[in-house]
Amino acid sequence: MHRVVLQCTECHEVAVHELTYAGRILAQSRCTACGATVRHEESDLRAAYLRDLEHRLLSKPVRLVRRAAQHPVRFAFSLPGAVLRQPGKMLAELRTVLKGR
Repeated sequence: MHRVVLQCTECHEVAVHELTYAGRILAQSRCTACGATVRHEESDLRAAYLRDLEHRLLSKPVRLVRRAAQHPVRFAFSLPGAVLRQPGKMLAELRTVLKGR
């Protein structure tokens, strides 16, 4: 969850808003002043998330090669942890996308 200062469309206050992402897609924002929540329609969110996920999966090999070439030692040491964290990250993203059900 990310926190940013925005003007709320409901209460018109400039307040901290909590932003929730599914991958790189903004799933919802919530005003901490009044509690107003803006969320993608469920079908739109799913479609946008799947397009984003497809792009991330297709571009992953290129990104991995680039990171390995730029910082080979850092890449080698960070890869095992990144691989172990990935299933948890994917589950968290799916929970966010399916939360509206």
